[in-house]
Amino acid sequence: MRRPMATSFISVSTAAYDGYGFDVILPSLAWCGVTNVEFAFIDGYVEAFTDSDFTESFANDLKNEMRRYGQQCHYFSGHIDLGLENAAARLEARCRFAASLGASFVITNAATCEHESTFFKQAATLAAIAREYGVRILLENPGNGVPNVFDSSADALALLERLGDEAFGINYDMGNLLSHCPGQNALVDARAAMPIADHFHLKPCARRSDGFDFVSFGEGDTDDKALAAVLLDQDKPFSLELPFRLHRDAGAQPWRDEQPLPLDRIESQILRSLEELALLTQY
Repeated sequence: MRRPMATSFISVSTAAYDGYGFDVILPSLAWCGVTNVEFAFIDGYVEAFTDSDFTESFANDLKNEMRRYGQQCHYFSGHIDLGLENAAARLEARCRFAASLGASFVITNAATCEHESTFFKQAATLAAIAREYGVRILLENPGNGVPNVFDSSADALALLERLGDEAFGINYDMGNLLSHCPGQNALVDARAAMPIADHFHLKPCARRSDGFDFVSFGEGDTDDKALAAVLLDQDKPFSLELPFRLHRDAGAQPWRDEQPLPLDRIESQILRSLEELALLTQY
């Protein structure tokens, strides 16, 4: 097992291991020195699952595995559109499961503009669900190019003011902005989000002729190192979200490689990312 990073506010997402079971993921993360795990259950972005999978038994199994490897979970990614009619039930399943894991924050999208009205009508219900389970809902800017109530940092403050409830916060993802708002400067937008966001995703993203790929930290077209340096300086919590199996087409829609990446390749890219990140703490 490698020495864990000293910074306790950095997590690593399980999205890097799409296609593997948690009996493989958690010991592999431990071998990489990761003690803070962000579980990723994101429709269309990782191996298929259903809301019925979010059982107390499953949560207990994951907690026991984390305990075995000296790990913990503060942030849980369970993205859905909170403007859908069934959003309350789906959010409750995620909040209950996240709380059982020991998480304090559930990361999700807000709503597409098409579902804006329903989202704000049921916002009080969503907030009450979060409070019931002792978690906060962190709304994330999307990356799929579909107009959203939270497209960029410019929308964040007004969104929180309109919601008017401390149950809601912001998770800012600079990698998503690259594909969602390609005309904007991602680093400038991320810095503008700094005073507003509760948490950040660092998701290195590289432009290709036919879309976007997700790469190791420091290798993308967004200046993740510059953002990470500011986050570290301000002790702002963030997660490395490294969905190596995932891609976006030219229209920003997600697609995944047919087969999972080899485990040793995933571990190599995570270690390289952590090593690059650790270099920022030496100055």
